[in-house]
Amino acid sequence: MTLKLTRRACALALAATILATPLAAQDSMTMGYTAIDLTNPYFIALTKGMQARADELGIKLTIHDGKSDPASQVSAIENFIVQKMSAILVSPIDPKALEPMVAQTKDAKIPMISVAQGVPGSDAFLGLNEHEYGLSIGRIAGQYITDKMGGQAEVAVLTYPELAPIIDRAKGIEDGILEKAPGAKIVAEQSAATPENGAAAIEAIMQAHPNVRVVAGINDAGILGAYESLAGMGVDTKQFALFGLDATPEALAKMREGGMYKATVDIAPFDAGKAAIDLAVQVIKSGPVPDMIVQKMVPVTMDTLPAN
Repeated sequence: MTLKLTRRACALALAATILATPLAAQDSMTMGYTAIDLTNPYFIALTKGMQARADELGIKLTIHDGKSDPASQVSAIENFIVQKMSAILVSPIDPKALEPMVAQTKDAKIPMISVAQGVPGSDAFLGLNEHEYGLSIGRIAGQYITDKMGGQAEVAVLTYPELAPIIDRAKGIEDGILEKAPGAKIVAEQSAATPENGAAAIEAIMQAHPNVRVVAGINDAGILGAYESLAGMGVDTKQFALFGLDATPEALAKMREGGMYKATVDIAPFDAGKAAIDLAVQVIKSGPVPDMIVQKMVPVTMDTLPAN
C-alpha cells in the first residue's frame, strides 16, 4: 500500500471514529465558531449540529455569524483568542485573510479547526474536495441532459467566485455536465449563492439566453431562488431542469413536488457539525490531524428522494 493510500485510510478511519465514538463530557472546554453566513441553510444546519454536540459534551460553544465579511471573521477570531478558547473552529469566507490568524492561534496555543472550507496551516480540516462535490451534481445534470434532452441543452451555472474554494466547485459542475453530455452548451455563469441573488440571476440569464433549459448551482439556496423566479415568469416548467447542492429541506420539498427541481447532493450538515466538535476535542487531546476528514456525499435524485 502506498503512503498516500495509508494516510487516506488513516484519515477515513479517524473520520469514522469521530462520527461513531461517544466522547466523555468536556465540562471545562470552551470553543468558538465563526460561520460564513448564518442566512445560508447549510450553515444553519451545521451550527445546530455543533450546538447539539457541544451540549451533549458539556462544552460552552460561542457561535459567530461572519455575514460574508472577512474582516468580521478576523475580529471574531481575535476575540476568541482573548477569551482563551480551548479551540477555534472556522468556515472561512476568505482563507487567505485568515492566514495571519493561524500564527496568532498557534502563539496562543489554541488549535484552529477548519470546517467546510480550509484555512492553510489550521490544525485539522473537516470538509470536501470541492471539485468532486461539483462533479457529483454536474454528472447527474449531464446524464439528465443525455437521457431526457437528447444530449443537447443550453445550460446556466450559478457560481460564487467571491469565495475562492467555490471556484473549484463550479468548475466541477461544468466538468461533470460536459463529461456526461458533451453536446451541452454552458452559455452563462452568474454569481448567486442566496435565493435573492438566484432569482435576480436567472432573470438576467433568461433575458440574455432565452433558450436556457438547465440550471445547475453551487448550492441549493441560489437554485431555489431561480426556481421561484422561473415559476413566476410563467414558463413551461416541464421544459426546465434544476440541480443544486446541499440537500436542504427546502430543496427536497421542491423535489417532492415533481417539478423542475431534479436533484441535489446531501453532505449531512447537522452530522458534520457534530463531527466538527468531536474533531476539535480530538485535536485538543491528541494534536493536529494532517489529512482532511472528508464529508460523505450522497446524491439525492427522484429515484432516491426520501418520502419526508
